Amino acid sequence: MARVLILREAGAARETARQLRTLGHKPLLCPSEVVIRLESELPTAPLDGFVVTSAQAVPRLAEAFAADARPVFAVGEATAAALRSAGFANVHAGSGMSSSLPRVIRDVFGASSGDVRLLYAAGRNRSGSLEEAVAKASVHLSIWEVYDVVTRVPSEPELRRCLGGERADAVLILSQAQAQAFGDQIAAYLGGDIERPRLLCLSGRIAEALPPSLRPHAEISARPRLASLFERL
Repeated sequence: MARVLILREAGAARETARQLRTLGHKPLLCPSEVVIRLESELPTAPLDGFVVTSAQAVPRLAEAFAADARPVFAVGEATAAALRSAGFANVHAGSGMSSSLPRVIRDVFGASSGDVRLLYAAGRNRSGSLEEAVAKASVHLSIWEVYDVVTRVPSEPELRRCLGGERADAVLILSQAQAQAFGDQIAAYLGGDIERPRLLCLSGRIAEALPPSLRPHAEISARPRLASLFERL
């Protein structure tokens, strides 16, 4: 059994904790992110479908386009599952990387994929990788910012409560914001041998957001999926 520190925002952290318990591990929840709903205006351009790269965007998309029959493209299976649970039936999942979505779009729309107009329900802070990937495929993307993720650095008393007097064997670091929060406060609080806890990062881009002294100790997921990180435990 591994004691695993989870830094995700509270809602996502609870689901990750459930998955870890199923695998026989002990989750330690200490959110370093808060998700804020954005009341941005819905684009009015004609649409052939939608793109979602995070389950955080699903509630707003479902409110605006309840039970819509047009295709919805999800970056990976976890986001696809959230879309289906919200009532979308025509859901198509990529491999977990934004670069996989143009191929999925071509599979659905065929030769006409270059004329496709999609609405991207997005977070305010994003890497731009999806925009770059679909632009190369000549897919027209309208961006609708529906949420923001704000970093919060847990205080020492909060970290003490989260850990409950136990030592974390591993830390899941699933976003650049989490990497920054870990470097700003949490790493110093945990102290001790730099190789304990293990730093399990979902991607190389996320690992690069760690302080330079910690980057060599990051373990990067072979695939951009939580299941891949769980396998390392």
